[in-house]
Amino acid sequence: MKTVLVFLVAAVSALTVQGQVFPVANCPPGEHSVLYCPQMAEPSCTNPTVHPFKFPGPCDIPQCFCDMPKVRNTRTGKCVKLADCRFS
Repeated sequence: MKTVLVFLVAAVSALTVQGQVFPVANCPPGEHSVLYCPQMAEPSCTNPTVHPFKFPGPCDIPQCFCDMPKVRNTRTGKCVKLADCRFS
């Protein structure tokens, strides 16, 4: 009887944990979903590192960041190589 009870508790625990998922953004090809808390700004042509926002937003909203080694060109919104920032 104890074995059955332990098995049931383990099964319920596994299902509970499995049902809890992190929110994920549906990103276009060449980008990936991130979830920072507090929210962070993605690498861009003007600041090629992940950096804090001046005014961080809520941390439960996923964002799309460019896949490495590309950065976001904030003028065009496209992911570009850092070397191509001055041309984009």
